Amino acid sequence: MYENLIKKLAHTTSIKWHPGCNVKDSWIAEAELELGFQLPPSYCWWLMNYGNARLNGGNILTISQPEYRDIGDSDILYIHRLNLADEDWYRKYPNRLDLFVPDADELYFFDLSAKDKDGEFPVMYYDLMNDMIDEYAATFSAFLERLLDEHRSF
Repeated sequence: MYENLIKKLAHTTSIKWHPGCNVKDSWIAEAELELGFQLPPSYCWWLMNYGNARLNGGNILTISQPEYRDIGDSDILYIHRLNLADEDWYRKYPNRLDLFVPDADELYFFDLSAKDKDGEFPVMYYDLMNDMIDEYAATFSAFLERLLDEHRSF
């Protein structure tokens, strides 16, 4: 199912990750319990097989070990909690789960309002400079493949 993505990841130098930092099933279950919904299958696959990544100076958000979750700036729950604490943010973006912030001009997030039949959320691109939001990819795995293609160095 993810063969093409695995090949690209094996031959790229644009995205960095630390082997052996995979996310445990129990951490995903804890995160889903707090969030109140299941995370997309392709994102869970990524977490369990790769766990983390860095691209263009930004971290693709992960699920940290429970003891570090309250301070981990690369943890999807930590960032989501910070966002939810801002009432104005929540009113404006009630269906947004941030995923990747490579720089101050752009960010990528899951659109929680558009879950497909396979449990995938589309990944949206937010151009912060122009205040424009567009769909970037239909799934997390398609998001990674497109990022790799755009930052081709394999």
